[in-house]
Amino acid sequence: MCAHLTNPALFSFWEKVFLGENDTAVLHGGRSSSKTRDTACQLIRLVDHVHAKMRVLCIRRFQNRIQESVYTELKWAINHLGLNDQYEIQKTTIIHRASGSEFIFYGIERNLEDIKGTSDVDILWVEEAEKLTEDQWVVIGPTIRKEDSLAILLFNPKLVTDYVWKNFVVNTPPHCIVRKIDYTENPFLSQKALRDIAAMKDRDPEMFEHIYGGIPLGDSELSIFKRRWLDACVDAHKVLNVTLTGRNVIGFDPADDGEDKCATADKVAGIFTDAEDWSSGKDELVQNAKKVWAKAKNINALVSYDTIGVGAFVGGYIDEQNAVGNVSVEHYAFHAGGAVMDPDSPSDTDNGNSPKNKDEYLNLKSQAWANTARKAMLTFNAVTRGQSIKPEDVLSFSADIGAEKLDALFTELCVPWWVESEGKKRVVPKAKLKKDLGVKSHNLADAVIAADNVNIGYKYGMLGVVA
Repeated sequence: MCAHLTNPALFSFWEKVFLGENDTAVLHGGRSSSKTRDTACQLIRLVDHVHAKMRVLCIRRFQNRIQESVYTELKWAINHLGLNDQYEIQKTTIIHRASGSEFIFYGIERNLEDIKGTSDVDILWVEEAEKLTEDQWVVIGPTIRKEDSLAILLFNPKLVTDYVWKNFVVNTPPHCIVRKIDYTENPFLSQKALRDIAAMKDRDPEMFEHIYGGIPLGDSELSIFKRRWLDACVDAHKVLNVTLTGRNVIGFDPADDGEDKCATADKVAGIFTDAEDWSSGKDELVQNAKKVWAKAKNINALVSYDTIGVGAFVGGYIDEQNAVGNVSVEHYAFHAGGAVMDPDSPSDTDNGNSPKNKDEYLNLKSQAWANTARKAMLTFNAVTRGQSIKPEDVLSFSADIGAEKLDALFTELCVPWWVESEGKKRVVPKAKLKKDLGVKSHNLADAVIAADNVNIGYKYGMLGVVA
């Protein structure tokens, strides 16, 4: 009787959820799509119509106060559906008067063991499920062990490599129903909300696609790197049966303290063979530089380091170690904020009509990211579509790096997108990534870019190389 009070676009979805044979329901998409409120309404109605006593466990990542949970949405749904007389809203739980069914609430980060010990759960509602890790799901999943129990996962996609995205959307398990929805299917949005959404679409189309379009970062066509490109780059030299060449280079993204980490990426004979990051204590820059110098000496590699901020002194520290050890580890100052190389040449070497580098890219960083991304795309086309490729354009990551490291590295490469500054392409600033998405600095990715683009500086005679 209250069907008109919920989203008609989801009628068939909920029918399959509650009347079908699925034990997991996944509802994902962009913001303002009605996911949370519709789920609250459907569960409130379900409990009111089912006479048996039920337990509905509602969890989210953080919950410092009960008001931060879906408790507030369920209260709204009870009032919205006119069922105030049927429910007793207590301080920390919601009880259905007739059946004794209850809604209970936990935050995952602080209450994982309590969740693990929760028994007799009929429905599990996971809000903000994009933040679930595999380790957490291993603990949480078994709470719904009863016959005919149901797990409902709601989320706005964040990263293409997130556990829930990979294991429920991309690789959907048996007895799981998945539905994507965005704001265009929400009939209850106000005109003001629609104007605000339209304004973001015009102002920041990249963020709009992610926030309201529900497209995970790394799968967006506006992302600089696509995950499918990078996956094709694993052992690409073997797949393509080509011999790569080039001097050994260690890309080094230095840090001294805080959330930022040091990171290195090793490119040996044209192939990326290792990548690692580590936390650095305050005033450990010299120690970190010595560590990278020693590794470079052992594999006869040049060190290409980010010279912005604390990195400005790395070259001097390497020179000191060279003098002490009577060796000559070369180093290259990769000045990300510096001017582009070959400014008057076409930005697309295969298209003479493309904009000039100086008109296309704001700085060396954006040019270098574009260069490595182009190689990733060409490698993908060669590996998956059989297109021809020059050996110098092959981007190859050794599988020996390990799946976990490659996953972390590829995630970092996939997250950034292009923004416009002064009418030119710029890699989205790290501060914006952190503020808007809570994404930490992409140190591993920066190390790869530094290692892969030394040739730009050498070709055009940049300073910073020690003979």
